[in-house]
Amino acid sequence: MLTPEYIESIGSELLGLYDALEDSIIGDIARRIVKTGTLTDSTQWQIIQAQYSGMIMDDVIEKVAASTRFSQEEVRQLFEDAGAECVKIESAYVTAAGGKTIALAESGAMRRLLDENIALMNREVKNLTGTTAVTSQMAYLNATNVAYMQVTSGAFSYQDAIARAIRATAVEGVKIRYASGRNANIDTAIRRSVLTGVNQTAGKLTETYAGECGCEYYETTAHFGARPSHQDWQGQVFKISGSDGRYKNFYDATGYGSGDGLCGWNCRHSFHMFWPGISQRAYTSKQIEVYNEKTVSYYGHSMTEYEASQEARRQERGIRESKRVLAAQNAAIKACNDSSLIESLKEEYKAESVRLKRKEANLKDFCNKTNRTYDSFRTQVHATLDEKGRITHFDRSASQRAVWANRKAQAK
Repeated sequence: MLTPEYIESIGSELLGLYDALEDSIIGDIARRIVKTGTLTDSTQWQIIQAQYSGMIMDDVIEKVAASTRFSQEEVRQLFEDAGAECVKIESAYVTAAGGKTIALAESGAMRRLLDENIALMNREVKNLTGTTAVTSQMAYLNATNVAYMQVTSGAFSYQDAIARAIRATAVEGVKIRYASGRNANIDTAIRRSVLTGVNQTAGKLTETYAGECGCEYYETTAHFGARPSHQDWQGQVFKISGSDGRYKNFYDATGYGSGDGLCGWNCRHSFHMFWPGISQRAYTSKQIEVYNEKTVSYYGHSMTEYEASQEARRQERGIRESKRVLAAQNAAIKACNDSSLIESLKEEYKAESVRLKRKEANLKDFCNKTNRTYDSFRTQVHATLDEKGRITHFDRSASQRAVWANRKAQAK
């Protein structure tokens, strides 16, 4: 079992690594956009466009390969820590029930399960990120095609069309492509995959531990802000096999094993061993009622904890969007030789810096007034590049460029 708080905190630095990768890829696309040309000579422009689209694919493949080396160790450590935490918590429940505990290192079945899931997760992350080369190439082609049409039709000047193309690419972000053909933002896909993978692995460890202890019941965890479909079973006791007059069947009631059930996609619930008549319930009926019915108020607007958590996520996405825009504009400014375009991008950079600081202030205010924790670990990771733009390593240190640009704009 893992606590909801532990699950919520999983992978902040890993996600920061992929945020930094995304910024680097977006910067590459922005540099290629400004170097494509003045969009006047159709034949020459198409040749340059094809050349740069190939370069983007090569660049992204190299960046993803470098990131994979860092992320694999991060994933292993996440799973090792979570496995140790799960077994430690379960051991406390076993001890309280008078049973004999089993260490992770002593159980061949649990150790094999953990190793297999670490390898499985690293393969999944590698497969997901491997699709970004194609989607990034398409993002460049789409952006430059739109810009070309805007300029040749006379709807926009060259400078405006390029600036719009750079911003649109950054707002859209780097995508991964699932086998089904559906696309998703890289940070959303990685978070869902890793958080769900860690939680499901912990669940399998608990199942293995329970089998070795002969336990026949589980109790699910509970937390504020649970999605409505999970409120019916959180904090309850269930029978693992079959059911009896007092306890429902674990799998039927919770949907454990399905994507939208217990330990499914982005679920923060878990479960632990329970012995009726011996174990003490973790939650009273009153506590569960409070968990399910709690609301928060934000400037007179009432919302449930679940709605508040969704609003916080929305604001976090807005902050990351602004940071991508800034990364793209900064890269384009450095690569650009057109003085008019440079000035236009600099003005947009200042304006976006102001928007970023406003978004960050709004999120901090929202977190303070709704009693939420503001997680800054993710924003403190950035990629260090060599002179050729290749990722050499990742640091937990936030760039101050946007801070200074915001101060200048405010002073002006």
